[in-house]
Amino acid sequence: MNTIDKTFIVIGALLLSTAAMLSAYGFHGLAPTLTEADRLAWRWAVQMQTYHALALILVSLLNDRFGPSKLWVLACSVFVFGMVVFCGSIYVTKLGGPESFGEIAPIGGSSIMAAWLLVALGALLTKRSN
Repeated sequence: MNTIDKTFIVIGALLLSTAAMLSAYGFHGLAPTLTEADRLAWRWAVQMQTYHALALILVSLLNDRFGPSKLWVLACSVFVFGMVVFCGSIYVTKLGGPESFGEIAPIGGSSIMAAWLLVALGALLTKRSN
């Protein structure tokens, strides 16, 4: 396995670990201070982080098995960017940061969508089939 794939697997595992921590913190630490809408937003951010951290690991494994594909490596980078911006903006605003920070969430969400398109394109263009 190459260094890039290993790196993205480690990043994915760390993102999964922090998602578990943030989930627990949201339930035990923040719940009394958040409105119902804020709790739902927090849960949604944790879910999105979890799903896409798993996707990051999956795409890294695909790249190791069927790659190398520059598109899959780019997809991994875009997944990380998207998670940081989308989920991070929600976490920051719900922790008391400026509400205007939430305005960057669509950039992160669009990045995640783009990452999935890169995964699909990478699959279509992959020649190796072992």
